[in-house]
Amino acid sequence: MPVTPLHYVAAYVVNKAKKGLAFPALIVGSLIPDVEPVVGYLTNGLVPPRGFLHSLLGAVTLDAFLAVLVTVFLYPSLVAWVFRGEKKSVEEKCRFSSMLVLSSLVGTLSHLLTDTTMHEYNPFFYPFTAQSFDTLVLFGHWLSASIFVHAMLFALLLAIVVHEFRKGKEGFWKRLFVE
Repeated sequence: MPVTPLHYVAAYVVNKAKKGLAFPALIVGSLIPDVEPVVGYLTNGLVPPRGFLHSLLGAVTLDAFLAVLVTVFLYPSLVAWVFRGEKKSVEEKCRFSSMLVLSSLVGTLSHLLTDTTMHEYNPFFYPFTAQSFDTLVLFGHWLSASIFVHAMLFALLLAIVVHEFRKGKEGFWKRLFVE
């Protein structure tokens, strides 16, 4: 995984490129596959750090389902609490709809696509095969790819923050996490 919050960059870019998607669901979807390593740690390795949630089948089923649940039931409260925002406006963006489901799916797929460019092990076709899908690893070398992708995503994240900050302090957090 790139450092998990760096997956936000893909959600932001997709949101800017494709109007009409639910930005909170894109964000949650782009982060949700990385619940897997946390669960693996908490279960003493019973769940592999990169398994079903990092596969194509996992992305279109369990990842998307979890992303919808988190977006609808947890995201509004969390964002309102952390950024002292107005919960009602966040709830409006997180209301269950077919577009929210699609946005969750697009977010999970963006996570997988990013990961397949840089990881040593990519269980893209799991559970059908445990073999790693390495075709998209940049430079044909996962460590170089990982360094490059992390640096690129971090630079893009900084550019996003600067770009949104230049628009003004008013609504800054809302632009980054709701709209």
